[in-house]
Amino acid sequence: MMAVCFIGGELYSQGDSCLSRKTVITVANSAPIEGLTAADFRVTVGGKATAVQSVVPEDRSPRVIILIDASASQDQSTWAVTQAIAEEFLAGFPDAGDFTLLAFDDKIQRVVHESNRGALQGALGEMFPSGKRESAAGLAEAVKKAGASLDRYRQGDAEFLITTSDQTSKETTQALSQQRATGIRLFGVSFDQSTHPAPLPFDVYMTVEDYSPLGAAAKASGGRWIWFDMSRQNATATLQSARTSGRTAATMVRNYFTLDLRLDKPLVKPEKLKIELIKGTRIDAKDISMSYPQELFPCQ
Repeated sequence: MMAVCFIGGELYSQGDSCLSRKTVITVANSAPIEGLTAADFRVTVGGKATAVQSVVPEDRSPRVIILIDASASQDQSTWAVTQAIAEEFLAGFPDAGDFTLLAFDDKIQRVVHESNRGALQGALGEMFPSGKRESAAGLAEAVKKAGASLDRYRQGDAEFLITTSDQTSKETTQALSQQRATGIRLFGVSFDQSTHPAPLPFDVYMTVEDYSPLGAAAKASGGRWIWFDMSRQNATATLQSARTSGRTAATMVRNYFTLDLRLDKPLVKPEKLKIELIKGTRIDAKDISMSYPQELFPCQ
């Protein structure tokens, strides 16, 4: 099964009145998708057709920040699942990259920057829950620190959050909205302690109210949120599902295309963005599930 998510991005153009824009296409498919061209896409911004000039596959591994809830909300079983998800997620990237691991409880507990994937995996293996309670303030601080750690925005940047809860504060929501405006993609996992029901397969018939706050933020950014139900499987099956979830998330973060757009006029306010992958001989429509960002923002 292949899933395609679309992310509204920013191009800080110094000229041409910000008519040239970029957006990232995230592809959840383990096999490479080759031969996509501008003609394979139909794009509207604010309901108006927008020219697609080119589609370029990613040529470097994205910068990735992993945020892990290491609070007392984690018990032995959830921590084992958290580590399995994170380990499999990291295993999906090249040995060399730009990685940050950030652990939090009621505040930021630890920050590790590495250019070597193996070293970061080693740091992850040495981590344990802190015994302190998780708080909305801790998550908000972690999200803001993650955004600051990325420094200047670069096409393809992503955050991957693993938490025992999907509840957010006003501060967290504002920080995620600011990140979304700059094009940062949010991916993540929450466990069955969540007060929200699991999303339906492929988000069919879901409204914004059906998502948890973090799930809605991920969808709006063009990312994906996974609701992890640990109550319906034994320990072995749960760990296997966790590894599958980590592998899927890594594929989505790593595999992306840059779509170059040409607007008729500059945007003066956020506009609804819709992107359609037109069915062609290379791709079977039944193997495609799409999710778009809610808006394309004015350049800054």
